[in-house]
Amino acid sequence: MKKRILNERLAAIVASIRHGEMLFIADAGSGTSEKALYPLDSSVEYLDLEAVTGSPSFQDIVSTLVEVGDFEGAIITDVMAELNPKDHMFLENLIGKENLYEIPYIPNYYQMRDRCKAVVQTGDYGVHAQAILIAGYPSADIPMDWLKNGLKEKRNLS
Repeated sequence: MKKRILNERLAAIVASIRHGEMLFIADAGSGTSEKALYPLDSSVEYLDLEAVTGSPSFQDIVSTLVEVGDFEGAIITDVMAELNPKDHMFLENLIGKENLYEIPYIPNYYQMRDRCKAVVQTGDYGVHAQAILIAGYPSADIPMDWLKNGLKEKRNLS
């Protein structure tokens, strides 16, 4: 049976997302309040899907979004593989290792989060159980080397 999104707002966000736009899938501790160390930019829509501790899970939400939406890649923290190997492997298998991009956690990841169309908060309490999904469309893959190379160049300049 094919999955579909039952949450009205999440379905609308996925239907309206366009190529190159991003969606941040957050764990339950992602610091989205105004008082957080890196507060969420007010221009980013926030959607809380938490029901109970651990539900819905990061994997539930990401697998559904990838199945019903057009997402061509994901951005994760450079420490996810070490701190959350289970979800890292899940993403590699779901999206493909070649479409998974790692960037430094602080501050780069939070800066990228603030460029997302929306943040979707899950009930997952896994460490680094989060990813930024990159919208695409059904076509040939678009090379994303600019992301890797651009970040390397920025690090070399500082």
